[in-house]
Amino acid sequence: MTTSIHTQTEEQTHLRTAARGFLARHAPAHDVRIWDEAGSYPEQLFREIAGLGWYDVVTGGEVVEETAGLLITLCEEIGRTSSDLVALFNLNLSGLRDIHRWGTPEQQQTYGAPVLAGDARLSIAVSEPDVGSDAASVATRAEKIGDGWVLNGQKTYCEGAGLPGAVMELVARVGGGGRKRDQLGVFLVPVDHPGVEVRRMPALGRNISGIYEVFLRDVALPATAVLGEPGEGWQILKERLVLERIMISSGFLGSVAAVLDLTIQYANEREQFGKALSSYQGVTLPLAEMFVRLDAARCAVRRSADLFDAGLPCEVESTMAKFLSGQLYAESSALAMQIQGAYGYVRDHALPMHHSDGIIARVVAGPPSVQLDFVARSMGLGIGASR
Repeated sequence: MTTSIHTQTEEQTHLRTAARGFLARHAPAHDVRIWDEAGSYPEQLFREIAGLGWYDVVTGGEVVEETAGLLITLCEEIGRTSSDLVALFNLNLSGLRDIHRWGTPEQQQTYGAPVLAGDARLSIAVSEPDVGSDAASVATRAEKIGDGWVLNGQKTYCEGAGLPGAVMELVARVGGGGRKRDQLGVFLVPVDHPGVEVRRMPALGRNISGIYEVFLRDVALPATAVLGEPGEGWQILKERLVLERIMISSGFLGSVAAVLDLTIQYANEREQFGKALSSYQGVTLPLAEMFVRLDAARCAVRRSADLFDAGLPCEVESTMAKFLSGQLYAESSALAMQIQGAYGYVRDHALPMHHSDGIIARVVAGPPSVQLDFVARSMGLGIGASR
């Protein structure tokens, strides 16, 4: 009922149909709830995804002309099952794009090929105990010693970093003069590398991917572990975040659509005082408002995707799309819990997962205040001018 009705290419329509059928078979709601409750990673699912060729969108396959347009179609469908699965898909896909955009043929073979085969996973490590949205201030250091590098520091809130075969794109300070952002480098670090310790952090949501802290103690890496050039870390991160925001925004909207579908069905079937809940305006009007906001947010995501595929700047547009979609997921899942009452509170229902994942949707890839600050500066307002 809440499937996107925006104009789609024939290719997008076929992709949506194929993705929905695949996910119905390989990621049914019951299985997703089990993965979430157990905090278990569905390795076979992502092995199957790797075999579908969806990653070809960013690695030079045949369907690359409308990269973001295809990805938002995929992410919305995956989001209907779980925004956490979207996060895992995004980590792999964004990481593969970085490796193919900035990496050497050797890096593409060493780090990219195992992911394409479904044998490995990618994660990203930016945040630190004292560094969140101010990514240019990371304290983890990479010291050049001989032909290689030695890393020391700590990272936090790294999604998927503890999964089997994970490789992190890790941002560290490489030194040099100029602005802080010009002193950053990105390193490809396997989580089982000597000197790397990974610990899972108990969290409210995102239990399938897991959230981890990473400790680096004299981690010796070869020069071939540097993605791009030392000092290009900020540019790599900046480019990555634009597409990442577009993808996760679409995933959030898929989750919103799933939440609305569940709640509409419940409201039509549940009777109180002799009438279906859907006959009461106190129920129907808030749901109608959520549907209006869902459609508007889809327009924002679509505009960002179109600009991205046209090679035009879309940092502001992708930021606004993330702001709208994250807020909407949090608010729609809370509304659904309110309407469905105790029925939506029990663990064998999908709503508890959506509610907890909806809370983190507000803050992942930047909390609302940071996003609005960025939009304000794009408007010419003098907020936080010293960047």
